[in-house]
Amino acid sequence: MDERLVFLIFPAVGLVLLAIGVIVWLRTRRFIAASFRVSGTVVGLAARRGHKGGTTYSPVVEFATREGAIRQFTDPVSSRPAGYSVGQRVEVLYHYRDHDRARLASRFRLYFVPALLGLIGLVFAFVGAVMALGNFGRGGEYW
Repeated sequence: MDERLVFLIFPAVGLVLLAIGVIVWLRTRRFIAASFRVSGTVVGLAARRGHKGGTTYSPVVEFATREGAIRQFTDPVSSRPAGYSVGQRVEVLYHYRDHDRARLASRFRLYFVPALLGLIGLVFAFVGAVMALGNFGRGGEYW
């Protein structure tokens, strides 16, 4: 592979991942700002088949809206062992207009994906910058 491409690929991938992480973080913040916080109950565990054959579990949560309507959702994050148990009380965020848009009010579950994308993006951008500066410092031309 041409060395010049590496100098461009690493920071480009890093900046794209960082941008996606920021966008996901902003969307999460916007969702939180437009949501009501209520208490809910884990009423079940949805089993999901992993791509490696293992089974993971997502909590199925029931909550009442401020208007008294009962809603239910399955959290998109699953784990093994199950992170929640049936009957456990949890905090729920649901969108004030679209009550079917609900998520667990866990900081980890809300911010893990944008933090991971941002961190990987920073690492790629940093490695690309170090490689470019190292090559530039040796008098190499990469353009």
